Amino acid sequence: MRYIAATLTDAVLLAYVYGAAGLIRVYQVAPVEVLSTLLVVFVPFFSIHVVCLAILEGYDFTKLRSESDVGFSAFLGVMAATLLCFASSSAFIAYYAPDTQVVPRSVFLIAGLAALILLPGWRVWYIRQRRKRGDLRTHVLVVGPADRVEAVGKELAEYSRSGHEIIGCVSVDEEDPEAHGFLGNLSDLSALVAKHGADEVIIVGESLSGKPERMLPVIALCEQTNVRTHILPDFYETMVAKLDLYEIGGLPLIKLQKDPITMSYGYVKRAIDLSCAAAGLVLALPILIAATIAIKLDSRGPVLYRQLRAGKKGKEFSLFKLRSMRTDAEKDKGPVWATKGDPRVTRVGRFLRDKRIDEIPQLWNVLKGDMSLVGPRPERTFFIEQFSKEIPLFPLRLRIKPGLTSLSHVWGRYDSDPADRLRYDLFYMNNVSLMLDLRILVETIKIVLTGRGAQ
Repeated sequence: MRYIAATLTDAVLLAYVYGAAGLIRVYQVAPVEVLSTLLVVFVPFFSIHVVCLAILEGYDFTKLRSESDVGFSAFLGVMAATLLCFASSSAFIAYYAPDTQVVPRSVFLIAGLAALILLPGWRVWYIRQRRKRGDLRTHVLVVGPADRVEAVGKELAEYSRSGHEIIGCVSVDEEDPEAHGFLGNLSDLSALVAKHGADEVIIVGESLSGKPERMLPVIALCEQTNVRTHILPDFYETMVAKLDLYEIGGLPLIKLQKDPITMSYGYVKRAIDLSCAAAGLVLALPILIAATIAIKLDSRGPVLYRQLRAGKKGKEFSLFKLRSMRTDAEKDKGPVWATKGDPRVTRVGRFLRDKRIDEIPQLWNVLKGDMSLVGPRPERTFFIEQFSKEIPLFPLRLRIKPGLTSLSHVWGRYDSDPADRLRYDLFYMNNVSLMLDLRILVETIKIVLTGRGAQ
């Protein structure tokens, strides 16, 4: 209902400003037909304004946005809409209705300047009134020591522009948190957020130092809810971390993302996956035929090897590879982690692994959407469960799609241990970008051609 009321308010104000601008020009020198033209084009003009304001978040009145945020979004929306209205009306009249009276440029100038004041202005006034009534208080849970929570609370009370209010503190290591004034433990973070109606969570960075497994409930909160979650970094983190800059009440924060890959780059990444995987399968067809013949001549068994692997969020899929091991490789010991000089690998298989040819069929997995060209290498559920007992953060690799190649492939070794692979994967997820993906793909091509890094 609030959005409908906001849209209607914009419609009334835009009708006034364009009508007033037209009357001013007619009163001066313009022909009266200007008013009839404005009447015809008002609905398209209004639609353009609504679309621009919506795209630039001019209709986002949530409590987590300050008056200046919403006002600035509306300012940008009106500016973009005014330019689009001028360009579209001029082009339409020039090419499709040359006999129609044009809307003078001065009308757009007068109406645009007035709209730049009125549309952001009423939004700022509206949010300020709601904030005065106490409707827009932002409830914050702070994770960390009680003395740090008190300091954070003072900062927010004095400098926050969005009405932030500390509603409680969550302990990271207290055996009996309630006895010491805490609401609960970090392991119960999601339940505490729901119980106390928190809008944001701030984690004091030093409370995570030395115990990275404490990040698991924080990541779970990000993925399962829309509650905004931040880390208040210590000096070390501000120097070495890639920060998604954000601030509340003057506090510098690391904003945790629900998904390491943004929606916009996700579309770009998928487009690259589809085009490169399709082209790669076509170009690699002669190599696949030669590899098929070599595998058949070298050992008995199928050419393709199919195995269940864990994809994004643990969803299993069938991964395809050219067979590089004996067919009875897991007969005696079951699943075994790959090692340097693995005796189960065949003669042809060793060459295929050395040149990464055994992984070409995975381009089909990329086309299907089970994998991406670049991402953490997919592991079997058996190994994920096994390594997670020793390395609590190991499941974080499942936050994004697995990849045909990875940072651990180009910088590490074929037999890198799970902890090292996890370090590479976490680094990749924290720094994922088009340039990093391209760099990894180029390095992978170099490895295929030179054999460097493969075992």
